[in-house]
Amino acid sequence: MEVFFRNFHYRIFMMANIISAIGSSLFGIVFVIYARHMPHPSLAISIASVVANLPLLFDIFMGYLADQTANHYRQQLRNRIIQGGLFIVISISMLGRAQWAGFIVVLALNMVVSLIGSYNSYGAIPIIKDIVLPNDITEAEGFESGINATISVTGGLIGAALLSGLNYHYSLFALINSASFFLAFGLLFYVRKEFSKLSSSRVTVQKAVGIVAHVRQFFRQTRSNFILLKQQATIIQFTEVFMMINLFDAGQGVLLNLSFAHQHQLLIVNYGYTVALVGMVESIGGILGSLTPGRITRHLSISKEIVLIYGAYGLMTVNILFLKSRFLLLVITVVASVFTGILNPQVQGKMINDLPEQSIGSIISAFYTVVQLTVPLGSLIFAAVANALSLKVAWSSLLAFDGVTLIIWLVQRHHQIKES
Repeated sequence: MEVFFRNFHYRIFMMANIISAIGSSLFGIVFVIYARHMPHPSLAISIASVVANLPLLFDIFMGYLADQTANHYRQQLRNRIIQGGLFIVISISMLGRAQWAGFIVVLALNMVVSLIGSYNSYGAIPIIKDIVLPNDITEAEGFESGINATISVTGGLIGAALLSGLNYHYSLFALINSASFFLAFGLLFYVRKEFSKLSSSRVTVQKAVGIVAHVRQFFRQTRSNFILLKQQATIIQFTEVFMMINLFDAGQGVLLNLSFAHQHQLLIVNYGYTVALVGMVESIGGILGSLTPGRITRHLSISKEIVLIYGAYGLMTVNILFLKSRFLLLVITVVASVFTGILNPQVQGKMINDLPEQSIGSIISAFYTVVQLTVPLGSLIFAAVANALSLKVAWSSLLAFDGVTLIIWLVQRHHQIKES
């Protein structure tokens, strides 16, 4: 957080990003509420929920597009105008009674806004690398992660309350969202001269001509990015361990929900309250970890944090299998999420400092695309084991998975240290 107050350029840039993020977050919950008023609300809500996750599949393409940008700051300005304009169209589409034609238009436009937001995130990386000192990159990434997580947690509640205050006037609410992007544009436009001399504002990019050439270049660039990522020994180890952590976390999430339904001693008040409380505690822990000052997190190496996260996950499974303590469950959840919140910006900060600037967006997007693949896999595997065999077998399998992957990680680190 200190870098936010100490660095003027970073502060202005982040304020614009925060304003944009608030607009996007507020509309997320409102869109689901709007779907309830459709002729077939269950179908509309299901479609809205599925489409909301589709932009994640295009992350790697958004990273590629960001790296094909000659002037990242100008593109940030242009994208805010486009997002604000799209919300004006959404506002017009939400006038009158909810109908399927208007709903599909709003759904498609909202997805485009999300894709542009992803584009903005990857395009912002070279700018941040220009305006933040290398030693402050990790703290800057932690601050951004913490703020985004805070907005994600509170945005839905604030959006629902604001919509109620507007007497469920969806069109007016969309206009407020539009204003947030135009406000972010105004802030960035006001200080544009401060950023015009940055190297990220004067990038030499080889442009492909024609759709076929663009598609070929995308696949060629993506392949070379994965090759380059593979050549980074330390980062490829992070990729592997993050895949395992995500797989474990997804499996643990589904098994916890099943355990709450079958082991009443774990419940706090009731099932719904327990699920909500654990989710809230996990989010708060992640926010606290992300916002922990850099002077503290510098004393924690990435390797130590990974071991601590594995230890917390292992203790979680032991607690569910044998101790069944509600209090310990919440404590472990906080501890694991705090260390995860510290770890994520440290790894991203290392990548920003180590990777070549001309393809940093593509490579980081490739990294996150790969590590996110194990999330649905973890849920599917351990849910299947729990339903086919038993919860006890599923938790025992998860504990074994935790121990085996931790040993593999330690052996890899030992070999790497020995070779260096």
